[in-house]
Amino acid sequence: MKKTNPKIKEFISIENKIDAIKAISNSYFRKEIDEDGNSFVEYVPYQSEIAQVIVIVKFFMEGIEFDENESIYDTVTSDKQLCNIINSFISSSIFSQIMEQVEDIVEYRKAENIAKIQNESNMVLSYKIMELINKETEKAEKEIQAANNLNKWVDEQRELNSLITPEMQRDFAESFDPEALTRSIIEKYTESDLYEKNKEVVKYSRQLREKDNKIINLQNELERNKQKDNVKNVIADK
Repeated sequence: MKKTNPKIKEFISIENKIDAIKAISNSYFRKEIDEDGNSFVEYVPYQSEIAQVIVIVKFFMEGIEFDENESIYDTVTSDKQLCNIINSFISSSIFSQIMEQVEDIVEYRKAENIAKIQNESNMVLSYKIMELINKETEKAEKEIQAANNLNKWVDEQRELNSLITPEMQRDFAESFDPEALTRSIIEKYTESDLYEKNKEVVKYSRQLREKDNKIINLQNELERNKQKDNVKNVIADK
């Protein structure tokens, strides 16, 4: 660093003030990337003090030159003369007005970022609710279909009972041979269309149970993802 009578500029342009306001305001926020590769804005107000020192040197002082890659903040804060000049300017009305505008911008951006986070969370939540509703609707439709199939199966069982004709009952009463009756019923049943239909009902019931288990697993996964999103939102608010 080279000093040649360092001091605050006698004339501070509106451009200098605008550049300073933007630089200090931006220092309150920092873009970060989470574990999933998603970007988010982190609120870092503690960086503003460093930014204020650098801004004063860059936009409001003259008579100072820095070497390439030299840290402005570290160099200035280690120089007692420059620290006195900077502290004096921080106490001035000009810098107070600048910081008032900085505070307005920071509060606006904080509210804007919070609204954005809430909107994104609401969109994700709405999507997951709709996804859950669709799954529940599909499940209800399957249950209704299963109930209809059960009613159909009951009707078919009644039809099956009708296969025992009066002649069969008379023969049974006369001969009193339970085994012969059982063989006759089984024979007629296996020859009928009901036998194949009932096989399909059993197969469908098994498939329905498997789908119900998959839906339960998906709902559990949805709940775990929801808890994870809530944790991320809490971290982002901080």
